[in-house]
Amino acid sequence: MMNANENHGVIQQHAIQNTLEHLSGEIQILLQNESLYENRIRELSTNLGVFQTAYSAMEDRLRRQVEEKNELLHELNALKGLEKRVICLLDGDGMIFTQELMSQGQEGGLAAARKLTERVRQFISTSEGFEQYQLWVYLFYNKRGLLETFGRVGLTTVRAKFDDFMMGFNQAAERFIMVDVGGSKEAADAKLKVHLEDNIRLPQTYKIFFGGCHDNGYVHNLRSVVTSSLGHKLVLMPGYSDVAIDIRALQLPELRIPELFMTTKLVAPSYNVIATGPLPGLAPTTPKLTAAQPVCPPTTPPGISSFSGEGQGAVTRRGSLPSYKSVLQTPLTMSTRFNYSTMEPSEGSSESSEASEIPLRLPRLTPPSPPKQRRINHQLPLSKHVPPPCTLFYLAQCRHGPSCKYSHEYILEAEHYQELGENAKKTPCKVTNEGGDCPFGDECVYGHSCPNGTTCYYLKLGKCKFIAAGMHRQPNN
Repeated sequence: MMNANENHGVIQQHAIQNTLEHLSGEIQILLQNESLYENRIRELSTNLGVFQTAYSAMEDRLRRQVEEKNELLHELNALKGLEKRVICLLDGDGMIFTQELMSQGQEGGLAAARKLTERVRQFISTSEGFEQYQLWVYLFYNKRGLLETFGRVGLTTVRAKFDDFMMGFNQAAERFIMVDVGGSKEAADAKLKVHLEDNIRLPQTYKIFFGGCHDNGYVHNLRSVVTSSLGHKLVLMPGYSDVAIDIRALQLPELRIPELFMTTKLVAPSYNVIATGPLPGLAPTTPKLTAAQPVCPPTTPPGISSFSGEGQGAVTRRGSLPSYKSVLQTPLTMSTRFNYSTMEPSEGSSESSEASEIPLRLPRLTPPSPPKQRRINHQLPLSKHVPPPCTLFYLAQCRHGPSCKYSHEYILEAEHYQELGENAKKTPCKVTNEGGDCPFGDECVYGHSCPNGTTCYYLKLGKCKFIAAGMHRQPNN
């Protein structure tokens, strides 16, 4: 039998062996898990790299977005503040600068630009409470038409200085533009309408001062702006005292500058403006209109007041005289014709070879009083009467008097004046036909273009009386 000491030793040895076996098992487990931990570490390292790359990309994206945001904020502040645009759109055919300014030439143009800038600034600062904006001015006009008008009304100094005035106005500021659009019909109107439509809807456009209030032709465009809830951007800038009735009905705010623009239309002076008595040889009576009507005394036409020769100058009140064109191209009653005597066209009838002489007198605006009275044969055209009526006696004034080979004795009605005017337009104006500039422009008694235009049969044969360049173009071209 083992003694107690031997038994105790065996027990200790067995315990140690169990402990070693347990430690060996733990070590084996650690060694087995090491590869798993290494794989996990490699996986986490890879993920960390991916996340770091994504983080860097996000940082770059965020930086770019901050930069874009700052740029947009800068643009927004620019649109709301310093770069607000105020635009003046001016129709130069109805917005005519004052005689005083234009007669100063280049200095007058600079002064006109300063005055316009000052008055616009005052309007905006008073009504809106701020003054920081860009002012753009577009003025479109027909230079040839204006110069002809200045010549007819006697503004010779203005006519001579006009080019210098235009130069001064254009040089006053980079955004001031005064442009000759030529003589084609509605050329200025078309440009103003396009600029109005293009600019009114831009966010940077704060106000548009519209200077075409004399012409009802703009009312459709203005009404469209108001309907589009953009009327708060519009301010009317009338030149003439009278605003077209349809435009006035829109009830838009107005800025008037009477010291800058003429307030009345330029109209050639009548005899009553430049003289104190009737023309020699002109009776103050009016012939009968029909066999059933008695002789009527002369009457003052609608819109015409009595003029004195003092203080009127070359400019008369708007509406005080009918236009030359309306007198010759519309059927008028005898009471709506008046007398011009400042210039005298050559005499002749619709059949006269003298019709091509240089005109020296404006058209007659009152009906002539025939010394004798002959009635028109309504079965015959006027040109077939023997002798035919004298065109210039009835439409202007005939210098031949009783010795004229054409008749001054017919009693004409409204349609006869219309026929005379139409026949006269079939005869070329001598000045225009020789390549010159007729002082009467489009309102001349005689024709400045062939009525048949490009389809003229006689043009193809080389026999048309209208021989100057451009006399066979289509109307309005």
